[in-house]
Amino acid sequence: MKYVFYLPVLAFVCAGAVTAVGQDFNIQLRSTLDYPAQTLANICGYAQNGHEYALVGASRGLSIVEVTNPDNPVEIVQIPGPDNLWKEIKVYSHYAYVVSEGGGGVQIIDLAPLPGANLNHHFYTGTGEINEQLGKIHALHIDETAGFLYTYGGNFSSARVHDLNIDPYNPVYVGKFDQLGYIHDGYVDNDTLYACHINSGLLSIVDMRDKLNPALLGTVETPSRFTHNSWLLADRKHILTTDERIPSFLTAYDITDPTDIKELDRFSTNDGNGSIGHNTHVLNDWAITSWYTDGFSIVDASHPENLVQVGFFDTWPGTGPDFDGCWGVYPFLPSGNILATNIPNTNGGTGRLFVLTPTYARASYLEGQITDGCTGQPLRDAEVRINGNAPIQLAVTDNTGRFKTGSSESGIFTATISKLGFVTQTIDITLTTGETSILLTTLEPSSAYNVQAHVASKTDLVPLANTTIILTNVNQTYQLQTDGNGNGAIDCMLGGVYRAGAWGFLPADVSVSADGDLDISLTPAYYDDFELDLGWSNASNANAGFWTLGEPVGTTLFDVICNPDEDWATDNNNQCYVTGNAGGGAGNDDVDGGAVTLTTPLMQLGKYSDAVLSFYYWFYNGGGNGSPNDQFEVKVGNGQQIATVFAELNTLSEWRYSGEIHLKDHLPLTDNMRVQFIASDVTPGHVVEAAVDVFQVTPGLVAAFEPDPAAEMTLSPNPSAAAFQLRYAWPAVQDPVLEVRNLLGQMVIRQELHGSTGILRFGERLPAGMYLVWLSGEGRRSVVLKAMKQ
Repeated sequence: MKYVFYLPVLAFVCAGAVTAVGQDFNIQLRSTLDYPAQTLANICGYAQNGHEYALVGASRGLSIVEVTNPDNPVEIVQIPGPDNLWKEIKVYSHYAYVVSEGGGGVQIIDLAPLPGANLNHHFYTGTGEINEQLGKIHALHIDETAGFLYTYGGNFSSARVHDLNIDPYNPVYVGKFDQLGYIHDGYVDNDTLYACHINSGLLSIVDMRDKLNPALLGTVETPSRFTHNSWLLADRKHILTTDERIPSFLTAYDITDPTDIKELDRFSTNDGNGSIGHNTHVLNDWAITSWYTDGFSIVDASHPENLVQVGFFDTWPGTGPDFDGCWGVYPFLPSGNILATNIPNTNGGTGRLFVLTPTYARASYLEGQITDGCTGQPLRDAEVRINGNAPIQLAVTDNTGRFKTGSSESGIFTATISKLGFVTQTIDITLTTGETSILLTTLEPSSAYNVQAHVASKTDLVPLANTTIILTNVNQTYQLQTDGNGNGAIDCMLGGVYRAGAWGFLPADVSVSADGDLDISLTPAYYDDFELDLGWSNASNANAGFWTLGEPVGTTLFDVICNPDEDWATDNNNQCYVTGNAGGGAGNDDVDGGAVTLTTPLMQLGKYSDAVLSFYYWFYNGGGNGSPNDQFEVKVGNGQQIATVFAELNTLSEWRYSGEIHLKDHLPLTDNMRVQFIASDVTPGHVVEAAVDVFQVTPGLVAAFEPDPAAEMTLSPNPSAAAFQLRYAWPAVQDPVLEVRNLLGQMVIRQELHGSTGILRFGERLPAGMYLVWLSGEGRRSVVLKAMKQ
C-alpha cells in the first residue's frame, strides 16, 4: 500500500538532513479559463486538422474551447444543455456525446465544422423497446473498437447499449446488462464491459458480444465498496479502479482469470483518508487520476503490483475528503497536454478549466523485507520512505515484513526505515529508472527483554493454566500461552506498558522494563469492552454486513444518521463490534440477504444459580420498500438448547442499554454457555446495521427475595482509587451485614455492621475492577450498588 506525503521545505533529520519539496512536480501549468457562476463536471478532448479542443462539461451546457495554443485557451461556443452539475462527455469519430443527471438523454454534437461555431446537435432518447425513454444518465463510455455507446445509471439504473456503426449521429438501442443492479460508470473495449457497481462495491467483467444475453465473467469487491470508475491497462490483463469515498484508493487488479480477480496494489495521494479519488484514465500505462481536493496525479502503472506516483498537480486550495476541486482529467490530446476541471461545489463559485503540460517519467522501484533484529521474524507495519527531491512516498510492510515502493527519480538516495519501539535506520540506496532495487534489512528494538510470565487470578491467586493471554500496546501485540502452572515465556519483548487480558477476566496494565519475572494478575469476570481481541467468532449466511471489530465508521441514509460513528462512551477504548463498518451510505455494507451472528467464547456458569447478562447496543432498520421488518436478537445456548433472551425491532441510531437479563429465567446454566448477537435482513429487505459494546455476564447474583426499598444506601467516591464510603439507613434492620462480591459472584468482603444507620469505609485493599455491594439481614436484602475500583 502506498501513500504520498507532501512536506514543507524543512530539514528532515535522521543521521543526516534530507529536504522534501513542495507539492507540484512533473506537471507545468500553461493556462486557465474561468466559468463565472457555472460549475464544471467532466472533461473530454478532440483534435482535427492540427487543432486541439477541450470539451468542457459546464453546468449550462457543453463548452468547446480551442487549446491548440495551450497558453491561450479560447472558447468557441457553448452548446445549451440541461442546467445541471453532472455532465459526462465522450467522443466517437467526429461526434461528441454528452449526458447529464439533468435529463434529456444523450446530446450528440457534430464537431466536424470546428473551429467554426455553427455545430449541429440533437438529443437521442432511445429507440426500439426504450424508444424516447432515455432521460437522466449518469455516465457513458464508448467501445471504440466495436462501435457501441454504453450509458449508465440515471432513470435506467444499469447499462444500456446503443449501436453507432451505421450512423453515429443516430444510435440504435441493441441491448443491456442489468444482472447486478445499478451501474455508476464503466469501461468497455472490444465487447468486454468492466462495470462499476458503486452501491454494491463491485467491479464486474461482462462478455457483451451478445447484447441481448450478456455473460457475467466475474466480479471483485473494491477496497471501500464504492466502485466509481475503471480503466484497462494496455496488456488487457490488468485494470485500475477508484473508490469515491474514504478510505479512497486507486487500486490495481490482475484480471487474467475473471473468475479469480486478484488485487495487486493500492495508491493514495493522501493516506486514503485525506482526499477522495474520482476518475482515472490510462495513457501508455500511466494512470492520470483526479483526486478532488488534491487535484490530480500521474501514477506509473506499468508495474501494476507496485504503483508509483511520478507526477502531481494540485488544482484546488482546499484540503480534506470533500467533493470540491478536480472533477476530471483528459490526457489523450496529440500534443500530450492534459486538460483538467475544477468544479467547485461551494457557494455557487467559479468553475475553472486547466491546460497543463506533463513530463511523463517511468518509476524507479524499491522492494524488500524488514525483519526484527532480535527475533529474526518479519516486522509488520514498519515504514519505508525514499528521501529525495520528489515527494516522499511511504510504504508500510505487510504481515510478512515485505514492502514495495518507488520514486519518480533515479540516482543515489537514502531510505529511512522506522517503526515505533525500534531504532530508525537510514540506508543509502541506488535507484534506476524502470528497474527494481532490493532492500533487505533489520530494525533493532529500542529496548527488548526476555520475560518469564506467571499469570494468576487476582482474587484467589490460582494460576491461569493453559490460557491464552493477549498483551498489546501501540507498538506490538503478543500472545502468551501459559502451561499447566500458569507460566509462559516471551523473548525479545519490547519494553513498555501493555494491556493484558484473556476471556473471562478484566484487562489490566502490565509494565515490561527488565529481563526476568513478569507477574500478571487478572480479575475474573465475563466482561469485554473490545479493547482486546478475545476470540469472538463470526458466522453468516448474508451477502454483506459481517460483524467487524473496530472503531465505528459513521453511515447515513438520505442524510439521516444510521451508524452513530462512535462506540459506547464510558469504556476504556473506541472499539466495538459493528456490522459492515465500511462507512458512507448505510446501504453500502449493511446486512444483506440473510443474518450475521456474533458469538462469545465459552462461559462456565454451571456452578451458579443465576447469571445476569447486560450489554450496550444500537440497531438501525430503514429504507427499502414498505415498513422495515428486520430485527436484532440475542440468544443464549448452554450446549443442549438455545433460548432467545432479547429482541429489538425498533430502529434507533443511539447507544441503548439492554437492561439486566437473568439467564436462569430462560434456560439451565451449564459450563458450556455462549451468547449470540444476531442481526437479520428479512425479506423483502431493508437497510440493517447494528453494534454491540460493553458486554458483561455477572454470575451468582440471585436472591430468594426482592430488595427492600426502605434500605437507603449511597456510595462515594465511585469510582475510587482508594477506599469507598458507604452511608446507609435501614430502620427495619438493626444490625445489617455488608456483602461485597466480584463479578463471578465470589465474596470478597463480609462485615457485620452495628446499628440501623451509619457510615463505613471499606475496600482499600481491593484490586481494580467492578464489584457489587449490598446489605442483608433479618431475611431481607437491600438494592445492589455497583462499585468501580480503579
